[in-house]
Amino acid sequence: MKRIIFCRSFRILLLLFFFVLFVNACKKELLKTNIPMPPETEGGQVTPVGDVQEAAVTATIGSSGGTLYSADGRLRLTIPAGAVAENVSFSIQRISNTNVAGLGQAYRLLPHDKNFPKPVAVSFVYDTPDFEGTSTDAVGIAYQDAKGIWQGAGAIHDPFAKTFSISTTHFSDWSLFTSFTLNPVSTALEPGETLTLSVVNFMSDEDIIPPVSGVVKPIGPQHSVTARYVKEWKLAGAGALQANGREAVYTAPAAVPAKNPIAVSVTLKGPGNAQYLLVSNIYIGAEGITFRIDNGPWLHGAIPLGVVSVNGIHNLDAAVVPVSGGASDAALSLKWTGYPSDGHVSWGKTLPWFLYQPPGNVAYQQFVVEGSNIIPSSGGIDFSHYTETPGGDIIGSFILEKAGKRVVTSTAVIWTPVKIEGFFKTKRSVF
Repeated sequence: MKRIIFCRSFRILLLLFFFVLFVNACKKELLKTNIPMPPETEGGQVTPVGDVQEAAVTATIGSSGGTLYSADGRLRLTIPAGAVAENVSFSIQRISNTNVAGLGQAYRLLPHDKNFPKPVAVSFVYDTPDFEGTSTDAVGIAYQDAKGIWQGAGAIHDPFAKTFSISTTHFSDWSLFTSFTLNPVSTALEPGETLTLSVVNFMSDEDIIPPVSGVVKPIGPQHSVTARYVKEWKLAGAGALQANGREAVYTAPAAVPAKNPIAVSVTLKGPGNAQYLLVSNIYIGAEGITFRIDNGPWLHGAIPLGVVSVNGIHNLDAAVVPVSGGASDAALSLKWTGYPSDGHVSWGKTLPWFLYQPPGNVAYQQFVVEGSNIIPSSGGIDFSHYTETPGGDIIGSFILEKAGKRVVTSTAVIWTPVKIEGFFKTKRSVF
């Protein structure tokens, strides 16, 4: 039998050939994802227009085309040659996300009053945690119409570049959205407390059907799906789970488990043989803040005043004791500025702020010092429930992948990287 041997250079050329075919196919698919305006649909939930969160990023782009990125790098506009006949000022501005099915940040794209003869590409860049509680198959892109209703359709998903993209001939306010999700996506429970989980749908019908490219549907209000779409509920971790069709009731264990959070998942039956796995992460701990360092014992802190806002800075101050009991002998401070529409804030040199001070000459902060450089930890704070109303709940989790353990000796300050993870459940201060 003859063996056919490909030389290295030929294999490289062959790979390049297929890569070009793949890129061209993606470009052709993107042209099929145009969201028309106005949509020929009825219904949907009217929501307010989002509030501006920053100054707009602008660029003047002419007939030869160009590209514009948002300030956070999470949205990209690609204007092809011929989309405008003269120089036009394009802008991207982050706004609060009022889409009831929205995921992450929303953006205002300008100009609003212009229709483009050639479609403009709108691409969202995502992180994997953005889709906690849902599936990438359920994700699409939506815009808010003149009536205040968000209109959603399917998008081209590139898992390698981590982008969702559509093309459009008009601008408005835009966001990613999910057509269905597990509710709640994430929360915190006291030991022994129970929680009912359910799958909710945000589209105009109850079907578990992912958004379709070019097919526009109004979004909201949310409603529970029927039991026929639920294949199986599962629990990973401590506690007990009682499944009941479209819902499941979880009961937390009597004490904080070693593995925290626990995960409740549901497998859904989609069109044909399609299946979708949705996961909710649930933290178990008493009200207050619970955390640990380098997978050590859990520590707990009471938050007597709740979250107090002073001059735009939100302060969570706790008195910490070991979960096993004992007197309060340490303090923890968590600070941030405002609530981000995507529910996540990353650590910085100053804010968000983390400081844990046990007795002695040791402290833990949200950065590590290497030489003369201050390097913020990766990770951040994720809010699963947030309110500005006094007395309302604020629930979230946090992780510092590389926090700084600071030890002060008689001759030096020594910094060592450590991992800190935890969660909190408290009230908005009434003061």
